[in-house]
Amino acid sequence: MTEKGNIEIEIDLSKHPIHVNHPTCSKGHSLICENVKIHDYPSIKVKASYKDNNGFLYIDPIYGSFDNIIEGMHVPDGEIIELFCPQCNENLKALNDTCQVCLSPMFLFHLPNNGIVEGCLKKGCMFHKLKIVDAEEQITRLFEERMLL
Repeated sequence: MTEKGNIEIEIDLSKHPIHVNHPTCSKGHSLICENVKIHDYPSIKVKASYKDNNGFLYIDPIYGSFDNIIEGMHVPDGEIIELFCPQCNENLKALNDTCQVCLSPMFLFHLPNNGIVEGCLKKGCMFHKLKIVDAEEQITRLFEERMLL
């Protein structure tokens, strides 16, 4: 019997935009917002909180692009915000994970087939990462459609 192990695949995403589609909270609530589009795609909508201010953050659905829209509050660069599911108010903070650049907390969105997207919660920090668990299926989709479900 052969042993299974993890392999690491590195893909240069800069040549083709990757559209993140179907992100959810851990309870399965969709974070897609059809009403606010960024780059002609539905945005990723989350509740946002900074100090005593609350609003919404519409996250750019193109992986590696940061044309986010903050509505209802002002957050200065360098400040850390909290993100919540707009349906169930679940805190989207990644447990036991910090930004590899600035050591701030990270947020986490779930994708189909056990994939995840994580990003830094500090405004202005551009660190984020994409984990694809079902690599074979996701890689096929990546090259066929340039879209991550």
